[in-house]
Amino acid sequence: MIGSTGFGDAVEVGIAAFCAGAEPPDDDEVWERLTGAGVEPWLAERLLIFLPMAFTRRLLPDVSFSDELTTPGGTVSLAAEPVFAAALARARRADRGEIERVAPRSAEFNAVNRLLNSGSRLSDLMLVPVTLAEELEPLGPDDGGVPSARTVFEALLRGHGVPLGGETKVDARLFVHPAPAGLVMAQVDFAVSHPALDGSWLVESLAGHGATWREAIGLAVRKFERGSLHPIVEGLLRPGAAPDQVDRERYEHPGGAFEVVLGARLTMFTDRPVPPAGPLVDRLLDALRAEPLTRRVHGLRLFVSYQDGVLRMNEVLLGGEPWAGGQAVVAGFPAPLPDGPVAVRVFGLLVPLDGA
Repeated sequence: MIGSTGFGDAVEVGIAAFCAGAEPPDDDEVWERLTGAGVEPWLAERLLIFLPMAFTRRLLPDVSFSDELTTPGGTVSLAAEPVFAAALARARRADRGEIERVAPRSAEFNAVNRLLNSGSRLSDLMLVPVTLAEELEPLGPDDGGVPSARTVFEALLRGHGVPLGGETKVDARLFVHPAPAGLVMAQVDFAVSHPALDGSWLVESLAGHGATWREAIGLAVRKFERGSLHPIVEGLLRPGAAPDQVDRERYEHPGGAFEVVLGARLTMFTDRPVPPAGPLVDRLLDALRAEPLTRRVHGLRLFVSYQDGVLRMNEVLLGGEPWAGGQAVVAGFPAPLPDGPVAVRVFGLLVPLDGA
């Protein structure tokens, strides 16, 4: 996993603004996409300037670029700009489509093209600092309208007394998805690495939408906090820190006994009462006895959606991987509502019981 500390998530938002639409947007369009979704002007300005510069450096590694900007008031060190640092880190893993959209917006990219057309070689080029017509706005005191999902995740864990560092590692990353006009869509992958896990990382992915990035990321975080955070804390990171926020039951498996630690059910797309998910979870646990399980902690996620009683989404993950046996159980189970849209999500951990 690669973390999204600082302005990493803001950079994802900036890339999405550059890459949206069939044709490359101009600066005004990028600015409107950013500020219209709640990105503060000081951050939008930096994304508009620094992303193309960072991507040009990824595209043209043989060119010697300046590590400064020139403004009417003097020089600005790029090393002192955290948004530039985040953009440079993200550029290292940019795909071809992103590079082709973002890099050509840079004044440095255009300068290199002119020099190449005049007969210069890439390895001989040493560019002077980019000159800005106006001063950069000062860095804001906060996140600029794009909360860092990892920072929020770490704060939630600290709030439950979970020590960070050592063998326990946590991460969170924002992914931007297309959304209807007037909205933005944020998917946040919350990840934990712990020696007791069966596998390197446990990843819980939640999505949220809203008129601003703060609203969309906030909704994804609230879903995670309600449905997934407490099983992870109680079953893995700090047992006893949130006992009233989970359901527990002993589970007998041919490989030994486990404790099932379940979070709250999430119900989406309807305001109507929905029957409990317990019977479906029990069926899944019955089917799970046919699967070999190591004496380690396993994640179990269920996400199902229906439209007018017809199954549309059938996702059952065991240890982060699709579980065909669980999907077969869901396919043979009745819909929770006979009509209209509805989705149900349940997450829990199977924790081996000592001595079992």
